[in-house]
Formats: sequence, C-alpha cells, structure tokens
Amino acid sequence: MRFYTLFDDTGQYAAAALAEHPDALELHLTVLRFGPATVRALRADMEELKRMARRLGKTRIVGLRVEPGSEADPRWPKFTRLFGFTGQRVLQAAELRLL
Repeated sequence: MRFYTLFDDTGQYAAAALAEHPDALELHLTVLRFGPATVRALRADMEELKRMARRLGKTRIVGLRVEPGSEADPRWPKFTRLFGFTGQRVLQAAELRLL
C-alpha cells in the first residue's frame, strides 16, 4: 500500500492510500476540507490516478471510505459521482478493537 498527502494552492486537502490488485487500484481517501478549490484539485489528481491505473494495466479504480457509525453516509454517492464513480454500494466491514 502506498500513502499520499494531497495538496492544492492553499495546503493539504486530503490523504489517500492506494493498494494494487490484479485488475484494480483500491483508493482510500480522506478529504480534510471541501469546497470548489478542493473539487478542482481532486479532479486533477483523479485524472493523474486514472493515467497511472491505465499504465499499470488496471481496468478500474475502487474507492472506499470508512464511515464512523453503522449508517451509510447519504452524501457518498453524490460525492463519488462528481469524479466519475458509479456502482455505489454498501460495504460491510468489521473492526478488531485493541485494548
């Protein structure tokens, strides 16, 4: 897994991690602030990520996020569609608490 810090003209706007699978790149993204400048920067970074995925022979990018509760965030589908993602679905996850 590779880790990235994403910046725009005003500073860091997101943190990302990428994992490589045989046919896909798995993208974990945490957006730290949101607004028009962030959307523009993220769109540019997504274009670079798509170029990277194509160079690696990947057929898709899978975007994931961890929701802090047990309910899905209703904003997630709209947010991901801004960047061309489709097929939004609920993903089940489990957590192992360390004491």
